[in-house]
Amino acid sequence: MLLAALPLRAEESRKGPILVNPAVIRTQTDDLRDAVAGVSVDDSGVHARAAGLFENIQRETPLMRPAPRLMDREPVDGHVGTIDGMIETAKQRYDHYKMTASEVPAADLANAVDYAKALRADKRADFERGGKMAENQMGEFVFSLQDKLDAGRVEINARMALMATRIGEAFSYATLVHEAAHAKARSEGRLSPERVIDGEVEAYRVQYRWLLVIDPSAERMIVMHSTLKLFLERHPEDEATRASISYLEHLWELRNTNGEDGKLREMIKRLGYEDGDNGRPGGVNPAAASGPRV
Repeated sequence: MLLAALPLRAEESRKGPILVNPAVIRTQTDDLRDAVAGVSVDDSGVHARAAGLFENIQRETPLMRPAPRLMDREPVDGHVGTIDGMIETAKQRYDHYKMTASEVPAADLANAVDYAKALRADKRADFERGGKMAENQMGEFVFSLQDKLDAGRVEINARMALMATRIGEAFSYATLVHEAAHAKARSEGRLSPERVIDGEVEAYRVQYRWLLVIDPSAERMIVMHSTLKLFLERHPEDEATRASISYLEHLWELRNTNGEDGKLREMIKRLGYEDGDNGRPGGVNPAAASGPRV
């Protein structure tokens, strides 16, 4: 479970004014000095007394106590997701990231974010309306192999609209930016049915970088996953929550690759992608998929 990765939190500060007790610190200091000077005390005894001294200093000094810290939670208000909403939310989060990040944003992510917006403006990105997409397939980039001038279109599983009520539009956008990376590669002539895995490595690396933008510590994903798991225990009939949990677990698997080429390839092959898969890069083989195809 993702919850197992949640770091331990600092204890809450005790209420009311807390004063340093000089007598306690003085006693501990004298004890340590006597231990160091005494010939009858071995090294372990000295170490124990030193540890006791510094433990008391921290306990008796308010400024040395760790401040209470709230968990970082993804702001999810429960509204149904839209393609435009995902793009606008992504813009806000990405703009904030660019203003606060210590490093220059990766060019492949920047290109995919810009291209997702262009796809939507061009009416080439929308929810899939025909109901033909498998439940475990969250998105697809569709284009004609015969027509080299076909720029293609991105289709997002309509279930993502409901899943956004559980996980928010920033996490839902992870699918859109993945497919936009495929579309961008197609526009540059780099998408090949003979090299599907290479294409997926590129798109999944973009998606991994998006996760770092919206959730650098992965804490939001962990908290959201544990919250949804508890909700599903009380409402086992809620399929949107169940799908959202599966989606988050897939994103967690991607997160654990650290964006490394070898680990990405292992994950992609485990998901059932093959070179020439269905004759179309970015396509899927639902029967071979073990989880959401993003």
